[in-house]
Amino acid sequence: MRTRWLVASGLLASGLLSVFAFAAEPTNFEQAKVLLKQVYQDKPQTFYCDCPISWVGRSGGRVDHAACGFAVYSPKGLPSAATLARAARSEVEHIIPISWVGKQLQCWQKGGRKNCQQNDPLFNRIEADLFNLTYAVGQINGLRSDLPFGMVSTTLTAQFGQCDIKIDTQNRKVQPKMTIRGDIARVAFYMADRYNLTLSRQDQQLYMAWHLQDPVSAIEQQRHARTAALTGRSNPFISGAEQWSLGYKTRGDGLVVKEQLAAAAPSASMAVTPIYGNRRSKIYHRPDCPNYLSMAVSNRVSFDTVLEAEAQGYRQANNCPK
Repeated sequence: MRTRWLVASGLLASGLLSVFAFAAEPTNFEQAKVLLKQVYQDKPQTFYCDCPISWVGRSGGRVDHAACGFAVYSPKGLPSAATLARAARSEVEHIIPISWVGKQLQCWQKGGRKNCQQNDPLFNRIEADLFNLTYAVGQINGLRSDLPFGMVSTTLTAQFGQCDIKIDTQNRKVQPKMTIRGDIARVAFYMADRYNLTLSRQDQQLYMAWHLQDPVSAIEQQRHARTAALTGRSNPFISGAEQWSLGYKTRGDGLVVKEQLAAAAPSASMAVTPIYGNRRSKIYHRPDCPNYLSMAVSNRVSFDTVLEAEAQGYRQANNCPK
């Protein structure tokens, strides 16, 4: 078996094992997109429309529109080639927008998402939180953007054929179908609790109602169990260990490890993590290198080990930690 790039044994001796709860938990968004397949392994489909997904590549997929009755939304005539292409693929989406969490971090204030990805291990952990990730039709992911969930006007007609989601960009609200509203509520509670997100009184009341109206289903339980196995923790609002009420005091336990994560950054992860080489420059980046995720995807070549990269003529980036 080939040796992969793993955390140095010194991390265990440093007492940080509790921070990295489980060996497979992803430490960045790219890893998370690959691991999410394991959560949806027996029934790969999009969250909002139940469109079957056929896997393509490490983390992507093609969507079967006919099987779910999805229609490409095009209010101004025939859709463009780019619109059709995005609607044809599945994309990994953050149920609670990552910008809502990122904006409370200093890295976001100094350069937005890209700066956080390059410089803040904590942000990368949050962005990779599997409990907040799902699959969406690409067009819906793009139109939804970071709009909040809520109820829209009854005058807003169907936009995506039989897919029961309404996106009101003018009033900035997204109304999902009834059967996943509780799922969304429990993710919102989890993210607010773990990362100290503020939910307005109105949002709390909405999500509390959705939680009651749409109890935990068998498929939600199954995906939760798989996610818990990969992360070493659970969503207490699915397991029943916690109940949200108005004025719930969030714990922020996903933020208190910031100092430990920063200290552990040179080791980056206990997870199996690819080395990325740039096919043009012949330079490779380990996961702990500052520009690990800034390389264009089209230029990336993945290696299991540093030795494998160097054997193929790649050299380490100068700004990687020594």
